[in-house]
Amino acid sequence: MSLPLFLGIVFCGIASCAVISFIFITYSNRHAYDNSKKSISSFVDSLGHEIDQTSFWTESVDSVNSELYSIANGHNGRVIVADAGLCVVFDSYHTKQGKILLVSEIISALQGNEYFDVNAEEGIATYILPVSSGSENSYSGVFYIRYSVHDELTRHRIIRRYTAMIAVSLSIIIVAFGIALTTIFVQPLHRISRELAEISDISPDARLDVRNNRQVSEISDTMNKILDRSREMEENRQNFVSDVSHELKTPMTSMKILSDALLMSGADLPDTVREFLTDINSEIDRENHIISDLLALARMDRKTDTVKYERTHINEVLDIILNRIRPMAEAKQIEVVCEIYRDVYADVDAPKLMMAISNLCVNAITYNHEGGSVYVTLNANMNYFYITVQDTGCGIAESEISHIFERFYRVDKDRSRETGGTGLGLAITKEIVNAHGGQIKVYSKLNEGTTFSVRIPIYKPLRKEGLA
Repeated sequence: MSLPLFLGIVFCGIASCAVISFIFITYSNRHAYDNSKKSISSFVDSLGHEIDQTSFWTESVDSVNSELYSIANGHNGRVIVADAGLCVVFDSYHTKQGKILLVSEIISALQGNEYFDVNAEEGIATYILPVSSGSENSYSGVFYIRYSVHDELTRHRIIRRYTAMIAVSLSIIIVAFGIALTTIFVQPLHRISRELAEISDISPDARLDVRNNRQVSEISDTMNKILDRSREMEENRQNFVSDVSHELKTPMTSMKILSDALLMSGADLPDTVREFLTDINSEIDRENHIISDLLALARMDRKTDTVKYERTHINEVLDIILNRIRPMAEAKQIEVVCEIYRDVYADVDAPKLMMAISNLCVNAITYNHEGGSVYVTLNANMNYFYITVQDTGCGIAESEISHIFERFYRVDKDRSRETGGTGLGLAITKEIVNAHGGQIKVYSKLNEGTTFSVRIPIYKPLRKEGLA
């Protein structure tokens, strides 16, 4: 699952929930007391008209007083009415009657300004508003009420609690939706990535088949076109290498025959001519070796050179290889030590296996110091046999190890020219080991030596269509 995409969906969803919840709670808080305020304001408007028709400001009027008590009891609060001189003419609690109220909010109300405040801890609201005298912008008194808003506060708390619960529930749903949506969008891409990895590592002839939605189908089709083009280019390259190698093989063979014939033509050849012919012969051998390696790789690439399994005594194969390389080792005074822990019989292509192990042993001698050593071991278990080739040579830098199986790659290019290295031996070895369903690993340290470890199945691997 793609973390940035998931986080983006979740962040946008939860942020939207938070904003909507904030707006809803703010609106609820702002309008929680509208009904009571409208009721009181409407009462004060009608009170002003009624006062204009009575002598309420100078003497008690029972009808007005009755309405004031009614509004005080209806809101479970206290009502005070003061005249234009700030003298209290009515107090539902009868404690401020006849007193002067020098309160800034009340003075401001005489100028037409309303005042409203809520004490949430006590659950009490204070509402002060002017009493109109009937003429425009003229006020005959002030209406002051303190009343309980406990029900409004309780309702507002319930709204906030439910809003929070809904926001949390929506956040959980958004997270789940984010996981599902991310999976829906990313899973096809992961499938494409896995199939491409399988195509590159296991089945280069396979094709992508991911069809979750139109966009993914288009990506799959485009990748198939790229793969087809890549296969076409690779096939052209393989054909070119194969054709060129075949074309070069014949003239090289002819030149080799002619060179050998000239060298054997007589002992009266001048020393310079004989030296030149010997060098030409050596270079022809080197070129023939390169061409043979290229042909071997071309056949492996084109799958025309299949593995021909047969029951083989691996110990005998190792003896043949060691007998071939001992003269080369003795020329450099290199000791070759072989340790065989058991008799091993396995289903392998003996000539190919011999070529792969020979390449490792020849390299162990070629890139070793005079007087060094080469250790070859053979061991096995129930399923695999193991061959290791260890030398005491110059070793390979850690940065180079990941490249040594690439074609034409040479660690020490200057020394490779001296020793005639082509950079194809290890590539051929790995192709052969892979064709047998095996693995090859390398461990090396500069100036201390290198160890190649080969693991190959003892029994012929099972293929999809049955036994190969």
